Amino acid sequence: MILAQDIVDRYGRTLVTAGMPLKQELINLLKKHEIFSISVRDDKTSNYEISEAHDLINMDTRLKLISNVEDAFNSTDGLVRHLTQLQNYVNDIVSTLAKNKNVLMYLDNVNSTSDYLIMHSVNVGLFSIIIGIAMDLPYDELCLLGMGGLLHDFGKTRITKYILDKQGQLTPEEFNEIKEHATLGYNILKIDTYLDYRVTFMALQHHERCNGSGYPWGISGLQIHPLARIVAVADVYDALTTNRVYRSRLSSFEAMEIINKGNEIHFDSNVIKAFNRIAIPYQIDSNVKLTNGIEGKVLRLNSSNLARPLITTPAGIVNLLHEPDIAIIATSY
Repeated sequence: MILAQDIVDRYGRTLVTAGMPLKQELINLLKKHEIFSISVRDDKTSNYEISEAHDLINMDTRLKLISNVEDAFNSTDGLVRHLTQLQNYVNDIVSTLAKNKNVLMYLDNVNSTSDYLIMHSVNVGLFSIIIGIAMDLPYDELCLLGMGGLLHDFGKTRITKYILDKQGQLTPEEFNEIKEHATLGYNILKIDTYLDYRVTFMALQHHERCNGSGYPWGISGLQIHPLARIVAVADVYDALTTNRVYRSRLSSFEAMEIINKGNEIHFDSNVIKAFNRIAIPYQIDSNVKLTNGIEGKVLRLNSSNLARPLITTPAGIVNLLHEPDIAIIATSY
């Protein structure tokens, strides 16, 4: 592969001219100058764009969102005031994300002192919005979806912290207490706030499953609110890909496999289709092993097929989009 056009820096100076082979030295130069999107062409002269997955929400906005969720979760009074401010942030975030219909489910780690419940709630809120965008939901529903994702676990603020943070296996009694968080959150949000009923239903129904095996009511299929079906997938994905005190995180690929096994059994198939279009199975710079025995790192994602990225190896760059007989068989971070 070679460059399809000249590369210039932020001052308009030409760094590399078109026609230069895309080798590791050139990749390092581009990274040094913070150039993350280029156009290349292969031997057949077909052009395609390669872009690094990036976070469309700036870090300041996310930190403010975390702070607002934390204030709401820890509030002993003034809950409505905190939720009003939170809704304003959600509306702004939806406006930002909705401008990019190809936004992917990828968020950089945030250095925050907030505990798992807060960070999980923020991630589920953002992931829910992104899935909703992939499903072409209107702006108003995306804003409701964001609030529902952020508040889906609000009931856990009323669960004993010892149980939430327990490293060992929960007793049946402890697990029953954990399951009460769905009803607790629903009741608090329904009685003590002005929130739309659809937001409260996401708190109530995010653990319901399409085959009726979930809780608290054991309802199934279309009985589950459509927005709650989206939050259910975002909730499981973030839980699986996050380190916990009792287990290590799974890779994105492993989490996607588990979720897809639950397609039409636990999860809405339309939600899963949208999820598969925007969830990133392999993160940039993750180590991978190919079926031909070669090891390398994920260099870039191919937007037309996220499961077939560009891989940089000691022998050069492998574009899996153009190598149908080669696949990734193992990955690590």
